[in-house]
Amino acid sequence: MTDDGGQSWHNKIASNIPVSFISSDPHDPATLFGLVSDSWSAGLYNSTDDGESWHLINYLPNPRRMAFDAELPGHFYACYADGIQTSDDYGSHFVDANIGLPALDIIDVKAHGNNRYEAYAAGEAFVARTTDFGQLWEDVGGLFGLEDYNPARIEYEPNGPDTLYVTTWAYLARSFDGGDTWEYFETPTVHNVPIACHRTKPGKIFIGSIGGGVLMSNDAGETFYDITGDLGNLNVYSLDIDIEGKLLAGTDNGIYIYDFTTGADPGLPLPQTAVLSQNYPNPFNASTKISFWLPDSRLVNLKVYDLLGREVQTLVNDQTVEGSHTVTFDGADFPSGIYFYRLEAGDFADTKILTVLK
Repeated sequence: MTDDGGQSWHNKIASNIPVSFISSDPHDPATLFGLVSDSWSAGLYNSTDDGESWHLINYLPNPRRMAFDAELPGHFYACYADGIQTSDDYGSHFVDANIGLPALDIIDVKAHGNNRYEAYAAGEAFVARTTDFGQLWEDVGGLFGLEDYNPARIEYEPNGPDTLYVTTWAYLARSFDGGDTWEYFETPTVHNVPIACHRTKPGKIFIGSIGGGVLMSNDAGETFYDITGDLGNLNVYSLDIDIEGKLLAGTDNGIYIYDFTTGADPGLPLPQTAVLSQNYPNPFNASTKISFWLPDSRLVNLKVYDLLGREVQTLVNDQTVEGSHTVTFDGADFPSGIYFYRLEAGDFADTKILTVLK
């Protein structure tokens, strides 16, 4: 895959075919699935040899995206410009599943990461949810009135309960409550399309764009870094993290693999001063993570306070080495409400707000 610590991408399909979707099977991570669209060979494919060879499962007319049920192997969703279909036999057969959708032009579909039969679908102006494998959908709202919205992908955060992301033309939309409320974060690229969430690191996400390569964020989209490097094609339509933690990108020129599992993440400029990040997730129920960066070794004091300024918990009070650090605040025994956390490190001090929501 790589011989330079993850700075290079290597092509795995040496043909000019548009790959609109690629993912490992969550029930069998050694198996990859891919969708080919807008060509004579459009359909559903799989690979059992790390992407070296691909095999046609079913011809499909211009498929856009697919999703896997959280608990049932072989249960798939597929979306198109004219609706959604489901399969319970690994894609050999599909049936229509459109009842309750506000519109049939479906941009993306994503299964809930934990719950059987539950999935989300994104249209031009709505997000819909099913809890019965597509037999009935309900409109749970959406993002309206945002300039340059143009949704592209919806993604579920496997490490943050009820956390959803939607990529748009020039923004990332984020919801911590299953789509009821949304926040927007401008991206340094436009025409954003795919998004992938890291399997084990909360808030670590990757976004691809048409013509702009790949971005990475370590704080659930609040800041981004360009990790395009020498990617052979900048038109990125799909992203996924494989079983080994490598990033796969589906492009206009096939599939590329990026290995950032060795050494530090590439492309991250090191801050010259201490940095306190927003906690994630926020709001939260049981626990949340707070990260901070130190340019050198310092005496660190990190505490949580209530609205009256009373200290409720000390998270760090020690000499701390340079680099990135993450601590967990356990709010299970705290009532719902707004709290503050404050970092003091040498001549640096910063305070941010966190919210406990039961």
